[in-house]
Amino acid sequence: MSSKWHQKKAKLAEAQFERELQSLGNNSDQVKDQTSAVAMGGGEEQFYEKKLSKEEKKALAAKKREEKRKAKKGGDDGDADGQGKKDDIVDRVLQSAMTKNELEVETNEAAEALAAEGTICTFSTSRKGVDARSRDVNVQNFTLQHKGNVMLDGTSIVLNHGNRYGLIGRNGCGKSTLMKALGVRAIPIPSGIDIFHLKEEIEPSSTLTALEAVMEVDEERARLEKEAEELNAALTKLTEEEDASNSGTDDDDGLTMDEKQEILMELLTSTYERLDALDADTAEMRARSILTGLGFTHAMQSKFTGDFSGGWRMRVSLARALFIQPTLLLLDEPTNHLDMEAVIWLEDYLSKWNKILLLISHSQDFLNNVTTHTIHFTNKRKLEYYDGNYDQFVKTKSELEENQMKQYNWEQDQIKSMKEYIARFGHGTSKNAKQAQSKQKVLDKMVRAGLTEKPEVEKVLNFKFPDPGHLPPPVLAFHDVSFGYPNCEPLYTNVNFGVDLDSRVALVGPNGAGKTTLVKLMSGELQPTLGDIRPHGHLKIGRFTQHFVDVLNLEQTPLEFFDTVYPGTPREDQRKYLGRFGISGKMQMQKMAELSDGQKSRVVFAKLGRDAPHILLLVSLRLLDVLDLKKRHANNGELSIMDFLDMESIDALAKAVNEFEGGMVLVSHDMRLISQVAKEIWICDHKTITMYRGDIQNFKMDMRAQMNLDDNVGKGGKPAVAAGTGKLRGDASVVKKTDEELEKEKKKKEAAKATLNGNGKKMGSSSGLDSILTPKPNDSANINDVWDVQEVQNSLPKVEEPSESSSGPAPKKYIPPHLRNKK
Repeated sequence: MSSKWHQKKAKLAEAQFERELQSLGNNSDQVKDQTSAVAMGGGEEQFYEKKLSKEEKKALAAKKREEKRKAKKGGDDGDADGQGKKDDIVDRVLQSAMTKNELEVETNEAAEALAAEGTICTFSTSRKGVDARSRDVNVQNFTLQHKGNVMLDGTSIVLNHGNRYGLIGRNGCGKSTLMKALGVRAIPIPSGIDIFHLKEEIEPSSTLTALEAVMEVDEERARLEKEAEELNAALTKLTEEEDASNSGTDDDDGLTMDEKQEILMELLTSTYERLDALDADTAEMRARSILTGLGFTHAMQSKFTGDFSGGWRMRVSLARALFIQPTLLLLDEPTNHLDMEAVIWLEDYLSKWNKILLLISHSQDFLNNVTTHTIHFTNKRKLEYYDGNYDQFVKTKSELEENQMKQYNWEQDQIKSMKEYIARFGHGTSKNAKQAQSKQKVLDKMVRAGLTEKPEVEKVLNFKFPDPGHLPPPVLAFHDVSFGYPNCEPLYTNVNFGVDLDSRVALVGPNGAGKTTLVKLMSGELQPTLGDIRPHGHLKIGRFTQHFVDVLNLEQTPLEFFDTVYPGTPREDQRKYLGRFGISGKMQMQKMAELSDGQKSRVVFAKLGRDAPHILLLVSLRLLDVLDLKKRHANNGELSIMDFLDMESIDALAKAVNEFEGGMVLVSHDMRLISQVAKEIWICDHKTITMYRGDIQNFKMDMRAQMNLDDNVGKGGKPAVAAGTGKLRGDASVVKKTDEELEKEKKKKEAAKATLNGNGKKMGSSSGLDSILTPKPNDSANINDVWDVQEVQNSLPKVEEPSESSSGPAPKKYIPPHLRNKK
């Protein structure tokens, strides 16, 4: 007999069974249809769990969130609306933050714009995508093509936060094209990294001053403030949800509350840091400091941008980039439009850049003092990464190539020895044949493992200017020369100097001081308003000027041009001569209109060498006159001759000038080239020419002192230079000492030795004499009976200490124009 408990359980079971039967009867038609569909091979998803793809899971999660928001909006009134908005903010902020499938629309648009110009970028992407919170750039298997020419193939792009990279390579290899691809985000770059690519000057305006143009960052500040408000609202919403539920549970997007809060806090911190950098309280002071460093006086900062030339507007654009402080700053030849004072200031400013800097420059001195890492754009269409500046790169690369060559020679010797043994004893059944078979297996294994490639030695250019023959001095003399353009202040007044065949002169000074005008007076293009310029009757001057393109017929090939200018020379000799200047192979048969600026400049140098001039005038160029034809820039600033040559060509030019038997006048801001070829520094300023007493290194240090640039603090607060040495860290302008400097040091050492007595003690030193002649304490009572210390000191021969100041007058310090009124 069952108990009451059993009877109750039986009744409940019967009631449950009846309810199930009733429910089954109501859905009998639906079950029948589903069963029929399964029988016909369809509808399995109704009975079996379908494995969703990644995209389907994301769409399903988004759909659930949307349904949840609609349900809340439908069930509540005002509070529900505000809560739904907060949920929307959280989802939207997190969706933009957690960009594991990031870089879609924007990247595709940039890639399409580049493809329209003939540039195609391909790369491999991770399934996880790019994390927007990352501060580094890491792209693998990158390929770059431009108009069908493969520039990079299967290489990697790695830019880490806090590093300053120098991108180097031969002219035409694709450095600027790569930088342009980075600037338009044609590769996966985290959205949290803002980019500034300096490629054009600011638009001229009649209502916007230079200072206002630099400070015009209100748009970015407003955007950042709006982002901060949204992040704070999202963080508040998450805090409320955490109090009401368990923070360890996962949401529809797979993130816990703690993970969401961590993401939002990181974004909020980054946003506040950017707002602090754009603080309005210090904005004007920082903007004025940057403009002053780039050569703008206080009055110029209040001028409208439309009143400036293209070169000065380019400086305004550079000032904006430095003022905004982007996470990734891309600079392509930033010193082209700057004078030497501005270059020194920019060098010091960028050496303290604590984000990501990618720099293209042909100035080795600038690279040495700015960069911390070097990226080499190799001829094998790869990017190779090196730690250190340019000098360290050259040293490391040389050591690696030397070790690679040793390994290559060892492997080739082993292969040769084994092949000879196999060829001699490889047949038969003797013991030697078995050894030959064993050596064949070893050889096959070496080949499968991969043999060391022979290091590729880059072809060295061989610039050479022929001996022009002797001319007695004076070759080119200026007597009381004055010059001024019509309706302008005179540039020069009563100038007297001479240039001979042994002259090696570098002209320095601020923009507008008249360096280019002085060269035009030397060449006879301009005539003085007063005074007399007397060139030698047989003097020939070779000039590399702003119109060097006009010398060439761009519709001809280099070979056809030389056949036209120098008829009668055998074609084979013309080919050999052009090859010495780096114009070889297909380049000789290519129209000069299709050549790069650096390649055209080599043709001009080849012509200069063929003309055999007595004096070379290597002059700064006007970028507006040369490159506006290609619409690459619009700039009236100075463009140095090295801006058309890569580093190998610059070294070849320096070697050719040093071996040249004639004279040279150089206008450049490349201090390394000046230190290599110039023996005299002439300062063009104050309407006259002043010879600077010292080398370009002393001139640079004087300018740094006048600009209050501290050399004693390097990276991480460590001293950049030793106290009293006066040398910049990694300065490429420090060259080997001349014979005169070595002779001076030798005389100083001999003078120092003369001050030593026979015991090796230095005489004339009061501290040394006092230690010797001071009596012991117990003899103090009888000191006058023994000797008089003062009398002994006076009786000793007086020897003057050698000092640098006694060897000659102190060098006259050069003060930049925009700092002269600061006293």
